[in-house]
Amino acid sequence: MPLHRERTDPIRTPDDLGLVHRRWVLPDDVHREVGLARASGLWHALFDLKVIDPSEEVFLYRLRLPGGSQEESRLPAVASAGALLAGASAATAVSQVVYPEEGFRDPYLVPGGGYRDYTLYVVGSPRHLLLPLAVSGLACGACGQERPLDPVPFAEASLLDLDTSCPACGAAPSTDSDRVRLKSGAIFLLGETAARAALAIELPANPPDEEMPDEEVAAALQTAFGPTDELSDDGVEPS
Repeated sequence: MPLHRERTDPIRTPDDLGLVHRRWVLPDDVHREVGLARASGLWHALFDLKVIDPSEEVFLYRLRLPGGSQEESRLPAVASAGALLAGASAATAVSQVVYPEEGFRDPYLVPGGGYRDYTLYVVGSPRHLLLPLAVSGLACGACGQERPLDPVPFAEASLLDLDTSCPACGAAPSTDSDRVRLKSGAIFLLGETAARAALAIELPANPPDEEMPDEEVAAALQTAFGPTDELSDDGVEPS
């Protein structure tokens, strides 16, 4: 049975959060290898910077690739970085919810409190890509034919299997020329909306800054990911 994380304190917040905002930070080059060790180091850094809480449990999501089913569990925070290191041939995500008003650092410096849900994703399979945003179609860069896309759900993202071909012309997927149609209707190059690792930050409202203003947290992300891009996903259901 799936686990459900608590995001609301009935004393401080309403039971129904409504729609929320999710910000995705990912490498600006889909071909850049991040690796399990760097992802683990980033999660350690978020503890050290007091972004997340080393004394509380972390949720672990694991999907063995290819063809596995998603597993969900809780584990002590001290074991979560090691769980990322054990993610070969799998998609792995670790997640924790904190409240800045309890003394935790808010990388977006948004006033007013409210929860922050941090989820770090890493894909330990060269055959798969993480798709942070919801997609509905993929247009082949070789022939232009668009086909419906039904990627594998994983936590709040999905996974694209690159071991496929265009049914119209037989071309393999290309991050440089294939285009994805988001469920919002927007169209982007596949390589602009895919990654092998990403940090998702969910919060009640859209931060005013397009880029993370906290320089120390941004530096930790750059150490792990190299130069980054940020994708905004506004008006989404809470995790």
